[in-house]
Amino acid sequence: MKKSLRILALALIAVLAVAGCEQMKASTKATPAAQRAVSPMKPGVYTQTVNGMHDGLTIEVTLSATRIEKVTVKAANETAGVSDVALAEMPQRIVAAQSVAVDAVSGSTRTSEGILEAVGAAIVAAGGKVEDFRVAPEAPAAEAPKAKAEAVAASAELPSKWDLSYDVVVVGGGFAGLSASHSAATHGAKTVLVEKMPFVGGNSQINGGVYAAYTSKLAAGFQKKFNLEPDTAEKHIADTLKGGDYMGDPKLVRNLVYGSPFYLDLLLDNGLKVRESLTRPGGHYGYRTYTTQNGVGADIVQVQKKMVKEAGVEVMTSAKMVKIYREGRLSGRVVGIRVQTAGGTKDIQAKKGLILATGGFSANVEMRQKQVPTLTADLPTTNHVGATGEGISQAQEIGANTIQMSYIQLYPFADPNNGVLDAFAVIPFSGPSAGIVYVDVNGKRYVNEGERRDVCSKAAQDSAGFPTFSIFGEEIYRKGGFITEGQMADGIKADRIFKADSLEQLAAEINKRAYKGGKIAMTGEALAATIAKHNEYVRNLKDPDFGKRIDKGVMMTIEKGPYYAIPQWPSVHHTMGGLAIDEKTEVQDVWGKVIPGLYAAGEVTGGVHGTNRLGSNAIPDAAVHGYIAGQMCSTGTLPAFVQGK
Repeated sequence: MKKSLRILALALIAVLAVAGCEQMKASTKATPAAQRAVSPMKPGVYTQTVNGMHDGLTIEVTLSATRIEKVTVKAANETAGVSDVALAEMPQRIVAAQSVAVDAVSGSTRTSEGILEAVGAAIVAAGGKVEDFRVAPEAPAAEAPKAKAEAVAASAELPSKWDLSYDVVVVGGGFAGLSASHSAATHGAKTVLVEKMPFVGGNSQINGGVYAAYTSKLAAGFQKKFNLEPDTAEKHIADTLKGGDYMGDPKLVRNLVYGSPFYLDLLLDNGLKVRESLTRPGGHYGYRTYTTQNGVGADIVQVQKKMVKEAGVEVMTSAKMVKIYREGRLSGRVVGIRVQTAGGTKDIQAKKGLILATGGFSANVEMRQKQVPTLTADLPTTNHVGATGEGISQAQEIGANTIQMSYIQLYPFADPNNGVLDAFAVIPFSGPSAGIVYVDVNGKRYVNEGERRDVCSKAAQDSAGFPTFSIFGEEIYRKGGFITEGQMADGIKADRIFKADSLEQLAAEINKRAYKGGKIAMTGEALAATIAKHNEYVRNLKDPDFGKRIDKGVMMTIEKGPYYAIPQWPSVHHTMGGLAIDEKTEVQDVWGKVIPGLYAAGEVTGGVHGTNRLGSNAIPDAAVHGYIAGQMCSTGTLPAFVQGK
């Protein structure tokens, strides 16, 4: 369990590290192959153990006097689903190119870099020079097919012959796409899931693993154990609408809420494990948020992958959609897509329909800046490299409408040094109802911790400086239910959670670190005074400073050490806007009419969350609307949980 937690909780930030890989490649002076002269090496087999996503990546390298003959992965403590492609492909790339300057596998940068490091170390151990194998990679041979694909994408003509044919084509392999493809297949449709990355999961893998559902098969037991009032669908709907300033479509919100218990129970029935806790994060006024066992979305993705496989869905990775085919330029039915693969382009027929689950555009700086000019390149994102929004643009090319594109959310609690939403960045989100306190660089509170994300982000940016911190004590850690022992140990080891025996010492620990190269000077006296005042508010069940809701018997004081701090700062997180859909997930055109054969679910859509998404609503939104889309596309019917059916 602890090992699994460490693998998932610390590792998934690698999906977000491609930008770092690009910087590495830019600073690496590779020598063209034609100019290379190789110093003789001592032939043999050399074994090197390095750090990839984690420690314990063991690589066996077979060298001749002048060549890298073989690279073998002997042991790997990497992340299943994220690192698999790098572990398989990088050894082949290195041997084929005779180079340690080959490109990393997109989305698995740290694993790729670890393998390259091990091969370099083996060369040195054999008496060779790494520089001799820093060969510039050849220009990719796929440029011609790519250019051809782009030319076809600009054309409105349908293909004369389909390369592949399915009833339902789903594009995007995150929560929504996995749900949609499973739903379509279990309702009798021959289904393919198309994903541009080398693996399915995408942004969903690095999600915080928090799921809001007003009830579930576990709810009554948790409510009894923790003395919590039962939640209702009406309260969840009201919170979601209010949290988005009433700009969300009530029909879509009802889908999310009424479908959330259905899909959560489906996941539980298929093996999902959750922690024994129900939390009330910012903006929610019911205890309805479940946390997966390891506190990461990969827990859910792994279950969904199993469900998809058992349903007989064909999965096509490293296949990027470049065009949507529609009968008629801005009229008629959607009939298929064109994808670009390593082997060239393929035209895929969608006989019953196409479901877009391609995600948002938080990682596309140009696209997000068109909507919100202040979201410049210097702002990091919690998203993975594939969150670039081309699914939205390609749907617009065939007449699809978009709504609320300028509503873009920052996650207030990301790692301040890189903008990553790791498992430790979920703790501040889960902790307000238990008594976690947010403080600024001076050790003072700056916001109602129970506020919604956009409020917390703006308050942090307007606070006394960079970054801010979440403070909590041993009782919250032990009794809150949202922090495991393994997570705590990993957080301390990774220097993402600071620990001290007193609040004064905790301030000193905070001051020891540099945050993006800068230091702060929080005084222990100020931090201790803030926490003492907050403790009085908890005892009195009233927060006169910020008006935070304090529930008796649930929120705890921070009086017993050890004490803990987590640094945090806003990072671009979720794009609430996207394609316009109706309650059947049918995509609408610019005149408000349904585009036949085109459905969408998840972050590629708009209208669900309004101006601001409440945390833990993302997974049920994506999964529930994905399920609806799969059933609608395959059978033309709606699930029983859709209200008004």
